[in-house]
Amino acid sequence: MATFYHENTRQSNTSSLGDAIDAFLNLYKLKNRYQKAGVVVSWAELMGEPIARYSQRVFIKDKTLFVEITSAPLKNELLMSKSQIIKIINQHANAELVEEVIFL
Repeated sequence: MATFYHENTRQSNTSSLGDAIDAFLNLYKLKNRYQKAGVVVSWAELMGEPIARYSQRVFIKDKTLFVEITSAPLKNELLMSKSQIIKIINQHANAELVEEVIFL
């Protein structure tokens, strides 16, 4: 049986969808913004439901994580755990995304 090759046949330089998305984000310099959004969306998962329940606004600006906490005792507890929170977030993002945490 004869094998026919069409000149538009896809070459072997294909990549996975994940690699293509990563290349797209890097090309348009969106990777950092994407990682920040991922941290904000995952805040409840990363910190747990009890902390998320008292968290109002969560955002990252200039490598600083800002979190509005509605409970003063919880805010004091979290102040003592800043370095651990930074570590958890940076591990989740696989990057040095946060250097400081400020509780509002």
